[in-house]
Amino acid sequence: MKKNLPDYYSILQVQPDASQEVIKASYRRLMVTLKMHPDLGGNHEIAAEINEAYAVLTDNVKRTAYARGYLLQRLRAAQCAARAKEPRSSNGTSPRPGSTAASALRSANASADRCCPLCRAALTQSIGPETRCERCRSPLSPPPQPGAYGHELFGRRASSRSAKTHLGKVVPAGQSRGIAVKMRDLSLTGISFYSEQAMAVEQVFGFRDQTLEAVAVVVSCGKRGRLYSVHARLLTVAFHHAGVFISSSG
Repeated sequence: MKKNLPDYYSILQVQPDASQEVIKASYRRLMVTLKMHPDLGGNHEIAAEINEAYAVLTDNVKRTAYARGYLLQRLRAAQCAARAKEPRSSNGTSPRPGSTAASALRSANASADRCCPLCRAALTQSIGPETRCERCRSPLSPPPQPGAYGHELFGRRASSRSAKTHLGKVVPAGQSRGIAVKMRDLSLTGISFYSEQAMAVEQVFGFRDQTLEAVAVVVSCGKRGRLYSVHARLLTVAFHHAGVFISSSG
């Protein structure tokens, strides 16, 4: 398992969507005003952490890669926390169909008939963090609820748009052929991307890239030059590997 990413935002005492001017001002305040620079009597290890955080967050390409990895790390942590809170029977087995995880799934899908949100197959198994639909193999675990980590960390608020070339694959419900899309934003509750094809509002689709799989529903779609900008709400999500994140390049 790979080592957790350091929290560069906390180290520099800035928000994830902080501008370059705010980051530079905070860096100067820490190093000079608060005298954390070694030449001013500061600790060498602390100064090294501050310099490392500054080097990443002031580089658009590095910041894009870090922001995505950081968000995925927080998503996994939130899912693990939710899993730890799930009620279990006295013999340690998974929750019953009427338990917290299943109820959250029904709420996320706005459905009480326990169907897969993508293929609509009836769900007979208990729902846990790693449960998949027996018919289409889509993930069934609902995304973590937004809270302290609800910022959009991959996309327009974290870096310039020119740095994003990460690709994903979208498969609309009822279709077998996928559509290649260019990622724009990823948050705890939604994703947005650029597509060469328009998508209808309320269209449910499966999403996959090297990091995660999800089922989502389109909430808006608008023309942006030759492409369409699609925003969608996550219904379910599953991660491929712990500690993995995608590096983007300009």
